Amino acid sequence: MTTISAKLQAEISEVLADRTNQLKSVKRLLVGIFVILFAYGLDFGREFLLPVTLAFFIALAFRPTVRRLSRRGIPAWFTSSAFIGIVIFAVAGFIYAVSGPVAALIADAPFYLKAFSGKIRDLRASIDSVINLTERIQDAADIAAAAPVKEVVVADNSPLMAFLAQGTGYSADIVTTIVLTLVIAAFMTASGDLFYEKIVRVLPTLTDKKRALRIVYDVEREVSAYLLTVTVINAGLGIVIAVAFYFLGMPMAYLWGLLAFLFNFIPYVGAVLGVALSGFIAVAVFDSLTYALLIPFAYSLINGLENQFVTPVFLGRRLQMNAVAILLALTFWTWEWGIAGTMLAVPILVTIKVFCGQIEGLHGIGEFLSEGQAQIRENGDSEAA
Repeated sequence: MTTISAKLQAEISEVLADRTNQLKSVKRLLVGIFVILFAYGLDFGREFLLPVTLAFFIALAFRPTVRRLSRRGIPAWFTSSAFIGIVIFAVAGFIYAVSGPVAALIADAPFYLKAFSGKIRDLRASIDSVINLTERIQDAADIAAAAPVKEVVVADNSPLMAFLAQGTGYSADIVTTIVLTLVIAAFMTASGDLFYEKIVRVLPTLTDKKRALRIVYDVEREVSAYLLTVTVINAGLGIVIAVAFYFLGMPMAYLWGLLAFLFNFIPYVGAVLGVALSGFIAVAVFDSLTYALLIPFAYSLINGLENQFVTPVFLGRRLQMNAVAILLALTFWTWEWGIAGTMLAVPILVTIKVFCGQIEGLHGIGEFLSEGQAQIRENGDSEAA
């Protein structure tokens, strides 16, 4: 009986192990199907999801301030209307300030490309003369040697500096999208704590209600602080670059300040784009190639100082992100929503990181998204304390 019982237990254990492996396989398959459907759904519902997502982050940025002013007796609808009015004025002013110079820049693109190619040809001619001089000196020194002279060929490829205005693939009218976004943001901001009250009513236990409110308020506070701080830092960066380019004699210096403000919302890629574009125009405009290189050098220097010193001081290490996670997010959201997705990638990533940091079962994801493991543990210990 003991032998039969042992064999039966072994068979049962084997069957349970097989069933467990099958369930794991089914789970992986379902996760894969969900990811594919999620990506397809984001692309299919772009015209609806994009303005809603933009409105969500606009409302999220202003909600803490609206709540504080509401406690002082100022109605939420008045504060939200004022903030949305400021956003409308800022967006309209930015478009007005950029549209004319950008249109002129695009119209003069053939001239800039021709001038840039001419400067590169002159530089290549100088390099060829130096190479020929070196070869003659080598021939004179090795006149008795039978070694063949190596032929140096400089490739005749014109520089590829075509900055294309890549479309987002967004079929809806852009003005309609902006208006819809601002209207939704106004209603979200003016609704007060209605959404939070609904959460409290839906959840069953008091512990769940408190935990949900804590998570929502923490996400709101952290993401709002991140968005507003990054916007102020980028505005300061744009002003400094505009002033520096003005004293360096760069045409349309204020335009480069506005572009730097916009580019800096895109980590890594935005800085590279700003340096490359300003360097291209500087080489085409200035007669001296050495002086022209001061323009991209100044852009790189100012952007590097901001990235290494200003942002860590004002933003803090708490919301610093993993570079790999940022690049993956930029790639994914650009693929999904084009340029608009590129701008939203990091705010969405910060929201996910803060949310995962508040839920024990998702700490692993939050740790991957963070800049360092030690920082996560320190934050977790401080929260536990």
